[in-house]
Amino acid sequence: MESALLAWLGGIGSTAFRWSLMAFVVINGVSIAALILTRDRALVNRWTGRVLAANLVLAGTGLGIPLVTSMTRLALAAVMPGGVREAVPAMRFDDGAAAVQLEVRAKD
Repeated sequence: MESALLAWLGGIGSTAFRWSLMAFVVINGVSIAALILTRDRALVNRWTGRVLAANLVLAGTGLGIPLVTSMTRLALAAVMPGGVREAVPAMRFDDGAAAVQLEVRAKD
């Protein structure tokens, strides 16, 4: 159950980052396309504040939610029963390329 909760929190953080990044790209892409197509400087003056506010909100959610879920996962992992856990680097070789991963093992 604990691992399911930790995985769920990790999923929420990555999903929030992904959706915020996608919305950031769409909003800024649409605003750049509108500027290029209309070539109207008044459009820039009217919409800069709104686009900036949207970008700040998306930066807050895209960075804040993963940070909060990561801190929550860390706190839950620290207080969960089941022994002391430590991060141990492990080497894996996939398709001839070395990849370093962290494994969490219970300390005896």
